[in-house]
Amino acid sequence: PAYQLVLTAQALTMSEETSISDLLPLVAAALNDKAAADAAKELAAAREERDIPRKVEVIRSLNNSDDEDEDEDVVVYSSGMFEDGQYANNTNLWDVTLEQNSSNICRLADLRDCHICVGGGIAIASLDELSNESHGWVNGDETDHPDLDGDACSIKIEFCPQSTILTFFIRGWPEAEWKAVMEEEDAYAEHDIIPFLVENVAVQYPEAIVEFKSIKFSAKKIHGALKRLLPPKRKEQVRADREKRKIAREGRQEVVEFVESNMRERGIFDLFHWMAIVVLILGIQKRSEFFDRVIEALIAKCERSGMFTMEEANKIMSTMEEKQCSEDLGSDDEKSPK
Repeated sequence: PAYQLVLTAQALTMSEETSISDLLPLVAAALNDKAAADAAKELAAAREERDIPRKVEVIRSLNNSDDEDEDEDVVVYSSGMFEDGQYANNTNLWDVTLEQNSSNICRLADLRDCHICVGGGIAIASLDELSNESHGWVNGDETDHPDLDGDACSIKIEFCPQSTILTFFIRGWPEAEWKAVMEEEDAYAEHDIIPFLVENVAVQYPEAIVEFKSIKFSAKKIHGALKRLLPPKRKEQVRADREKRKIAREGRQEVVEFVESNMRERGIFDLFHWMAIVVLILGIQKRSEFFDRVIEALIAKCERSGMFTMEEANKIMSTMEEKQCSEDLGSDDEKSPK
């Protein structure tokens, strides 16, 4: 063919103008590039193999003991490194954030085939059937995950006795529908939430999908793993973070107990829970002489006029801050030399 004649002519021309020694650097560069690419692939494969035992994964596999998927690849929907986790707001829990595998999207209809695995595929909890001690809730937009938007509904499953908590989003379930479910008391039984989602919601909305977001473990039950898997520097960081959260939680608890004792003394304990929320929303996270006076002023107002607005609460807080500032300035003037 004509193109072969052209190529042959070009090759002859090159052979006349170019010596073999001139081509050697090009050949060497090409071989080096291939060797580097092969080495990079081998390194990535070795890292993946090393990391698998330390990963927390949500995988899909048939659970009928017939090995129907024996020759198929394991489908990994989401995963996260165990040591990349952190103590949750409740420091009794270790929280591992999961990263969605964009190549594998879980349909809501397939939820029953999903398992939470560690060590490369050892299931520690399965979504095929919840025990009577395990529970699940439709949380809607009530979640601590920042990427929740109006198109998603948050679901929380608590597996017992493992004390493992799984949070995932459902997309493709209309907001009006899941809000109606949240408002209806008998829409589903908490230990039967998986059948409800698969047999009801997935049937009505077959395009609905699941995004697995996080898994929380009981820190007591994984204490040995935390000691072995966390590098020394990381271990120091998470322990320091845990202690800070503990102190903050203890401070809030002391505030709540102070509110409780004062409201009991005044005989208005029926409004205790409301008042505790007001105090925490104002940002009072620990006790001090000033904060104690603010709390006492809020409780005194509650005793006089019952429940009041957050605007009124903020006004009380601002007034007392201005008063405290004036007192501090006056105290400094007295101390200064005449």
